[in-house]
Amino acid sequence: MATKKVVVLPVEVSTLPITPFKPILTPKQAAKVLQVNRSTIYESTRKSNSGRKPLPHLRAGKFLRFRRSEIERWLNESRKAA
Repeated sequence: MATKKVVVLPVEVSTLPITPFKPILTPKQAAKVLQVNRSTIYESTRKSNSGRKPLPHLRAGKFLRFRRSEIERWLNESRKAA
């Protein structure tokens, strides 16, 4: 039986930083984080005339999704504006 030689080639390791996964929330989960009704979440995503920025969201087809980090940033900006 013949033996096979295994050749190991060097692999280039990417120099890009590994970023942690940012969880995406449903409207129900976002409402739980903010301790409000789900309808308040939907209302907060709409443009308002009160000068307050709408809640940042992603749209996946007809579904809304939220990043927790963006919700926290939105809260901090709202707090500074008040």
